[in-house]
Amino acid sequence: MKTYTPVQYELLRPSEVKSLQEQCPVVYIPVGSLEWHGVQNPLGTDGLKAHAICCEAALRYGGVVLPTLFLGILGDSRGWGPEGWSGYTVTAHDQASMEDTIFRTARGLVANDWKVLVGVTGHDIEPQRDAIHNGIQRACEGTNAKGFGITEGENWKGGTSMKYSMDHAGAWETSAMLYAHQQRVCLDELREQMEAVDRADVGTMQMKEPEGIGGWNPLKYASAKLGQEIVEFCAERIGKKATDVLEGRVQPLEQADRAFMDNPGPTD
Repeated sequence: MKTYTPVQYELLRPSEVKSLQEQCPVVYIPVGSLEWHGVQNPLGTDGLKAHAICCEAALRYGGVVLPTLFLGILGDSRGWGPEGWSGYTVTAHDQASMEDTIFRTARGLVANDWKVLVGVTGHDIEPQRDAIHNGIQRACEGTNAKGFGITEGENWKGGTSMKYSMDHAGAWETSAMLYAHQQRVCLDELREQMEAVDRADVGTMQMKEPEGIGGWNPLKYASAKLGQEIVEFCAERIGKKATDVLEGRVQPLEQADRAFMDNPGPTD
């Protein structure tokens, strides 16, 4: 696991936060659900990878990172999972309640003179992104603070050389976990599960039984190296955008929009 102590708000002393804020008054708010991400990944995968991306951005461009808010717009049931594995979803919000939680968090940050607030969700659905963005916008209204909410998947360039994109417990998310929290990933458990039904060599998976994974097969394509590339690429784009907002080159949009991150699309 990579160490992000120098930018983790909860681990910093007041004098350290003061110094970092004076250098760069940007604060990152990572958000993610607690839900099924395959037998191989921790239940907090969404929030853990968002946190890693935010920390990488802060290390590169300045600022601090709040502890992850483990919140997810996931419905009101036990939460989805393959047969025998349902019931692990918690902190299920609707859009209005999530927006209010983000607003109350952001309001305190604005009152404490943070000038740019960046919400990053690893649960990559538009209602969750919109709730984060709207909560931040409400908190900044009438002040000189600014901010925006995005999904981490909005930043990926794609292309032939990097065919993977945001998934659910597939090569993308599993790789991010192998980079940020390698000791909490167990590919052997997934291999045992898939070999038992003669599926270990499939290429892509469609969120169907029995694995509950959507995307490229982690057994074949996931790696810590790919995870590092994903986390660092997203962090670079997010950190640069936060700096552009801080320095007045870019104004956040009133409503969240994928176009805000200027994703170039495939590059080869």
